[in-house]
Amino acid sequence: MKKLLLTFIVLLFPFIMLGQETIEITGTVSDKNMTLPGVNIVEKGTNNGTMTDFDGNYNISAPKDAILVVSYMGYATKEIPVSGQTTIDIVLEQDAATLDEVVVVGFGTQKKVNLTGSVASVDGDMLEDRPMTSVSAGLSGLLPGVSVNQSSGMPGNDGGTIRIRGTGTLNEASPMVLIDGVEGSLNDVQANDIANISVLKDAASAAIYGSKAANGVILITTKTGKTGEPSVRLTNNIGWQTPTRLPDYLGSYDYALLYNEALANSGKAPKFDDNDLELFQNGSDPYGHPNTDWQDLLYQGSGFVSTNNLGISGGTEYTKYRASLNYQKQDGIIKHTGKNEYNARLNLTVTPKKWLTTNMNLSYTQMDRESPNNAYVGNGIDQIIRQVNRIAPWIPYKNEDGTYGTISDGNPIAWLDMGPQINYNRKTFVGIGSVQADIFEGFNVKALISHRNVEEDNSEMNKEIQYNENKYHGPTKLTEDLRTTTRNTIDLTANYNNSFNDVHNLGVLAGYHAESYDFKETTAYRENFPSTELPNLDAGSSNGMQNTGYTRELNMVSWFGRVNYDYLGRYLFEANLRADASSRFAEDNRVGVFPSFSAGWRISDENFFEGFRETVSNLKLRASWGQLGNQDALDDYYPTVPTLGLGIDYPFNSEITSGAAISNAKNAALIWEKTTSYGIGLDARLFRKLNLTIDAYKKLTEGIIMKVPAPNEFALNNFYDNVGELENKGIEVSLDYSTRFGEVDFGFGGNVAYNQNELIKLAGTNNIIDGRQIRRIGESLDSWYGYKTDGLHQSQADIDAYPINTLYPGQIQPGDLRYVDATGDGKVDANDRVLLGNSTPNLNFGANLSLAYKNFDLLAIFQGATGGYGYMDFDAIGALNGDGQKPSSIWLDRWTPNNTNTDVPRLIDGINGPSMPQNSTTSYWLQSTDYLRMKNLQLGYNLQDDLLENWNISKLRIYYTAQNLFTITNYLDGWDPEAPSGRGSSYPVVMTNSIGINLTF
Repeated sequence: MKKLLLTFIVLLFPFIMLGQETIEITGTVSDKNMTLPGVNIVEKGTNNGTMTDFDGNYNISAPKDAILVVSYMGYATKEIPVSGQTTIDIVLEQDAATLDEVVVVGFGTQKKVNLTGSVASVDGDMLEDRPMTSVSAGLSGLLPGVSVNQSSGMPGNDGGTIRIRGTGTLNEASPMVLIDGVEGSLNDVQANDIANISVLKDAASAAIYGSKAANGVILITTKTGKTGEPSVRLTNNIGWQTPTRLPDYLGSYDYALLYNEALANSGKAPKFDDNDLELFQNGSDPYGHPNTDWQDLLYQGSGFVSTNNLGISGGTEYTKYRASLNYQKQDGIIKHTGKNEYNARLNLTVTPKKWLTTNMNLSYTQMDRESPNNAYVGNGIDQIIRQVNRIAPWIPYKNEDGTYGTISDGNPIAWLDMGPQINYNRKTFVGIGSVQADIFEGFNVKALISHRNVEEDNSEMNKEIQYNENKYHGPTKLTEDLRTTTRNTIDLTANYNNSFNDVHNLGVLAGYHAESYDFKETTAYRENFPSTELPNLDAGSSNGMQNTGYTRELNMVSWFGRVNYDYLGRYLFEANLRADASSRFAEDNRVGVFPSFSAGWRISDENFFEGFRETVSNLKLRASWGQLGNQDALDDYYPTVPTLGLGIDYPFNSEITSGAAISNAKNAALIWEKTTSYGIGLDARLFRKLNLTIDAYKKLTEGIIMKVPAPNEFALNNFYDNVGELENKGIEVSLDYSTRFGEVDFGFGGNVAYNQNELIKLAGTNNIIDGRQIRRIGESLDSWYGYKTDGLHQSQADIDAYPINTLYPGQIQPGDLRYVDATGDGKVDANDRVLLGNSTPNLNFGANLSLAYKNFDLLAIFQGATGGYGYMDFDAIGALNGDGQKPSSIWLDRWTPNNTNTDVPRLIDGINGPSMPQNSTTSYWLQSTDYLRMKNLQLGYNLQDDLLENWNISKLRIYYTAQNLFTITNYLDGWDPEAPSGRGSSYPVVMTNSIGINLTF
């Protein structure tokens, strides 16, 4: 009976259709700005459909009462009633939620709703129009679990240190960076060229990259051309940089008063009499009693920064292109520091056949930067800043006869006056070519080859200088360093995706990767030049000249695969496997295998959840496990192969003869560092406006590569071995919300990430103490280690009643720090040192706020961190030790018999003492680096379209933007909480204020 009924319906169907009146419907589909090719238009409830052509036109036959369903990637789907109309022009609106559904992952993309790993992403729009001089700075505060510490504002050297889910090794812990699928550096790409950044944070998402992915993976996708008329975009912004914070050092008069007091406290006669103090105060003797503001002399650079970008894009059905040129000029806040950077990029996609796609991606970056040097010890600007922070204000910058005033180390501004002496020049070329063939529906193969070449030409000159008749530094020295790095890769992949019975969805990826890496370095040195203005090696003396050079080579071959499966889009599973064979390791240990497994459950698709979908429209639970590797822990290219060291001297027949010998022990059993990662996550969309993601994770790095001593019998240097373990665990929460209030569009995004690390195993010991920090089993990596204090001694009776301080016998006086006897044995000695705090924050957070009203838009990005501590030495806080030191303003509130209600210790003459931060690390000088920073602020205005149409301009935007606009912190006054601990000689972190214009034709 059923078969008979089905046959009757099939035979009757054509007559039913004849009874319905069909009409021809034509029209154009656009998005207000341009027509859209390839838009799907389907008669609802049928398979009757069509697509728009290159010009966005369509033609379809359908009943006059039909409903047309119009859909296009990135736009909200529309249903259009025909209602007898024969011409229907359709305007689609972009759907932000739809755009977010596709996420870039390793070797492809996935729908966000189907992700089972932990992937964070940021759109390139969040990076545009910001006065960034490095891409890494732009990521700060935007991605949960991704911390960026920007510790310097030095032109060309201001990239931030990136950590993904904490520090996972005792060695190199930076994430792997891939740009358009090819390993590179964040310096290879400019912010205006970025379309999207994805961060693979766990093993489930990163295992496809195996031996280089233990510290996370950053995937950058650059912008490509789109079908349509050519579009030209011109961006220009100019700005000025200033230090975020600078220390406040005392002038000559205040320093002289305090120095006399410090000398008296040490039982010494005063250095300055009343006449000296008066002359310091009234300024009437500028050469004999000067008040030199050394910081003012140092920070006289313009701080000017300008970024210019030109982008051209467009395409046809067969060819799409995008080309861009970028130039950035940056002058430092210190004279003779600066950079000029040039970028060029071309993305070209050609589709000669519907089944064949070819792509060519070329990029070139050239960065030239300069810096002053010092004649004292060389090695750049560090010593200049250090000496500026130290040299006393009563030392004149110049004497009355035009010669320089000096201390024993020289004159830091004199070094600056000699002009730039260090030049760094780096040229990077990256060429990528790929071919993809769609063999049949759902199956394609792709071949990608790449070549990356980096050439560096660096020089450092130490110019001789005669400061005055009594002080000279020299002779002039010049070092040239040439480096070439080349990486060639090939990737072959095959992808298969299909659905079975509309319930089983399967995706399979298989691939092969091979790479070769070559490095070459040549260094040459000469001194005794006839002039400081001859920066050429052949001008120097051949006596004492030196030259060195070497080459290195690495190779790797890999096989990898991935399987994605879901049932009804509800139950999700993914497995990854990668095997890497690296030339770094011995043949028996050359191959490392890195698997991962993850699963997801879309709870909101279950029938029992139907009553909650108005509140929670999407709810997904994820879980993952996987293993990753790290071979970049090695600075030795051949850690398992015995190699000969040249230039070894031997005595033969009472003469010294140069020869060769094995000098380093090697370990043939060395293998990869391996990180095992576990994770669980929850994704939810609430009230159709709020997206929430929660992730908890734990990762254990085993076999950490460390140097261990070779047995004495071998008489060889230390060798590498797998002897350490480190654990990280934490939780991440992120949310974003968007809505509209009347004519105001409002958006908010926030994220917070907590990470705690713990050392599990070291190289056969429980502790490794390195200066002020310690690596101790069971504790956080590189914790601060020293003495706790609990205030100041107020009297001799207080000192007598307190445990004896054996560290400073006979030196403790009222006003000095009170050291805690941690062991309770009645004395303070080295055994009383305890853990004082983390050297890195364990809680990072960020937030962004966006508003748009008519033609105005506002974006504010905040970023901060808590749980970390910093320690500044005597160079930073200032000491009272004559010409080579000067105190900061914190000492104005020092302890005296008349000022006991203070926590600032008494003054001493010198840098070493019970209350100074130098010899003994104490909790008093340990400062919390907690901070909240407005990372970026943008205020823009888009000119109205009717004002632009006569000028062939499609968009004109003017804007003001600021980077690091303000910082809220209780850190040591004058020092930025992101700056490195220590003597405070790093280039300051900077704030940038700029204005800009965007033109689109």
